[in-house]
Order: sequence, then C-alpha cells, then structure tokens
Amino acid sequence: MSFKNFTFITLTMLLLSLSSINSWAESNSKYDAAYQNCVTKAGIINNAVVYKCSELVSDMVKKEMNKLYKIIYKNISVRSKDDANKFEQSQKAWLKYRKSHCELMGSYVGSPMYSFCPMRLNKLRVIELTELAEQ
Repeated sequence: MSFKNFTFITLTMLLLSLSSINSWAESNSKYDAAYQNCVTKAGIINNAVVYKCSELVSDMVKKEMNKLYKIIYKNISVRSKDDANKFEQSQKAWLKYRKSHCELMGSYVGSPMYSFCPMRLNKLRVIELTELAEQ
C-alpha cells in the first residue's frame, strides 16, 4: 500500500470517527438536557426523582432505538437475510446484557441504578445504532 493510500484511509477513518463522536455528543446532550430538566423541576434529588427522571428519558431513548432498529433491519434484510437475523440476535443479546448488567449495578451500587443504568446503556446503544444506520 502506498503512503498516499494509507494517508487517505487514515483520514477517512478519522473523519468517520469524528462524525460518530458528533452524533454521540448531539444525542447525549439532548437526553442529558431532558434528564437535567426533570431533576431541576423536581427541586430536590432523591432516589424517587432519579427513578422518575431516568424512566422518562429512557422512554424517549427507547423510541429512537426502536425507530433505528426498524430502519437498520429493513436495510440489512434487503442485502442479506442472514445478516438481518444476526442483527436481530445481536439486539436480543444486547437487551439480555442490559437487563443482567443493570440488575447487578442496582444490587451493588444502589437502587437508583435499576433505572439509571438502563437509561445510560440505552443512550449508548442509540449511538451504536445511529452509526450502523448511517452506513
């Protein structure tokens, strides 16, 4: 591989990474702002507020996640039924991971994690799905 090709590939990968980071920042800031607004409106922060606000934001994120899932599944299905099946299985495995991981976090970190952890992982999953949907 020539130096020019290597440089082009490296720059392309850098630009794609920056695009993903930008998507991540935009998505996170929208959800972080919604969470912060909810906490601010509550006036105080306690376990009940964390639970309520985390659930509120998690519901927002789940809607986006489901929309992205449908788009990705449809696009992949056109190309390969096997890949669409792999994608479906990966989402099911991720949901199982989220449930198990957040139960553990709630047990060891504290009860607010039962709602805060899924919200956080859902936000991260939307970033991953957004990246895949853009391909």
